[in-house]
Amino acid sequence: MFENVGSGEILLILLVILIFFGPKKIPELAQSLGKGMRKFNDAKSSIESQVKTVMKEPLEAITGAKQGFEAKMREIAEPLHAELKIPAPQAQPTTPSLPTPPETMARGTVAEAPESAKIPEREA
Repeated sequence: MFENVGSGEILLILLVILIFFGPKKIPELAQSLGKGMRKFNDAKSSIESQVKTVMKEPLEAITGAKQGFEAKMREIAEPLHAELKIPAPQAQPTTPSLPTPPETMARGTVAEAPESAKIPEREA
């Protein structure tokens, strides 16, 4: 946020604050700024937890529907496999394989893109 602000600019800003508000008012301003930042962070974390909770229910419903659909398709395909003398495919694990969100990945790792999304290299 303050990447381009040097020490000279910071001193100038502090001097202007000191002149406008005085030495007695600065601790009160810092305290109210800290309280405001704390309230903002609390509200942000509350909204994040609500969004995660709201998104969890539809994902569970979709996963359940997918598993039910796959089970029904295997049930329907069994007579067809028997008639065509094709061995039945092995059952897939029932745990959903959702992509790992970037915020839970270790730093420095890069998620692998699907082959269709990779950009071909140019020839020199």
